[in-house]
Amino acid sequence: MRSETLLSLLQISDTAFPTGAFAHSMALEAFAEAGELQNADDLHRVVSLQLSTLATSDCVALRAAYNANPEELFRIDAYLTATKLTRELRAASASTGKRFLSSVISLGVEDERLQTFYEAVRQGEVSGNLAVGYGIVARALGLELEETLHAFLYAGAASLVSAGQKLIPLGGSAAQRVLYRLGEEIMHSVEISGTIEFEAMYAFAPTIDAHSMLHERQRTRLYIS
Repeated sequence: MRSETLLSLLQISDTAFPTGAFAHSMALEAFAEAGELQNADDLHRVVSLQLSTLATSDCVALRAAYNANPEELFRIDAYLTATKLTRELRAASASTGKRFLSSVISLGVEDERLQTFYEAVRQGEVSGNLAVGYGIVARALGLELEETLHAFLYAGAASLVSAGQKLIPLGGSAAQRVLYRLGEEIMHSVEISGTIEFEAMYAFAPTIDAHSMLHERQRTRLYIS
């Protein structure tokens, strides 16, 4: 990978890139409320479950979006939305996706597919899921698909580990050990995503869905999802 594209990938995947992901725990907070998130091993287990779900849904959509034309992008986005069974998870993917697209455009990135999709998101014609946006932006910036997939999952895992660090709570070194251990799951998830066509994408994680629904009814919350 050239230095220029490496820097672009590092920037858009950085947890400081303004997507609003820091405000979401993707049901981790409900796991903590239920007493199922008490230590580093619990955090590794729950984030691994999240990654296995992304492997068959979001990563599949990202792969498909990389080379898709605008009409295909709308279908891919709709398919991905359909895999997200709870309101909070759908809203989180859409809100972070919209912020991600807006932030990339504000950098001065010019790309016809990017502009067309973003306008559709702004008009409410499509949800604008984060993974679909990643696929579009990766192509616009000349990034390699496989590297982008790894960066996408790493960024997601890092965000969840950061949330878990606050919820448990967990020290910085312990949190980094969890993230390091997740490397194997990230690579495995990328491999799995390459075996599924986008029309067949799915997300089977009833435990996450159930906790996501419980999170909506928590009396006190640090996170939106």
